[in-house]
Amino acid sequence: MTSTPDSSAIAPRLGQWLEDYNEIATILPVLAGLLATSRLRLRGAQALLVNLLIAALVRQVLGNLKQQGQSLTPAEAPNGDSTPNGHATAASQDPEDYTIVHSVPGRIRLRIPRLRTDAIYAKRLQALLVEDARVKSARVNRAAASLALQYDGAGVSELELGLYLLQILEQAETSAPSPV
Repeated sequence: MTSTPDSSAIAPRLGQWLEDYNEIATILPVLAGLLATSRLRLRGAQALLVNLLIAALVRQVLGNLKQQGQSLTPAEAPNGDSTPNGHATAASQDPEDYTIVHSVPGRIRLRIPRLRTDAIYAKRLQALLVEDARVKSARVNRAAASLALQYDGAGVSELELGLYLLQILEQAETSAPSPV
């Protein structure tokens, strides 16, 4: 007879998995917010509020799960990648990557805290966006940690835009800046 796993043991393991695959924890809040607004067919201010609320709730749940995952000892961790003291590394404890400040079809403004402190990242991001044919204009304001983006919204769903922006943000982290 097979027993089902104890639910109190699942949360820490799920948290550890989220630590190991941090990209999912970055994408999931955005996808949840976009899914909720598209399923409810919300637009404008209502969509923005619901998107921010859903994304914040998902981030909070994921944060709690990650904290529980950090409580696993190295022997309990599925892949044994914990540091000697059993805590996750600083890279996996990054604060929220960005928030949507404003969004209407064809325009979006994001708050990206990293812009304030990382000039190289800001230049990479600006260069990647300017090179894209779908982007009409991209303005990075480092002092405000803000990115304002005008794009060709014809035929682009909110989900596609969200996935595209996540890809560009991730690419800006890893790519070398383009020559200007």
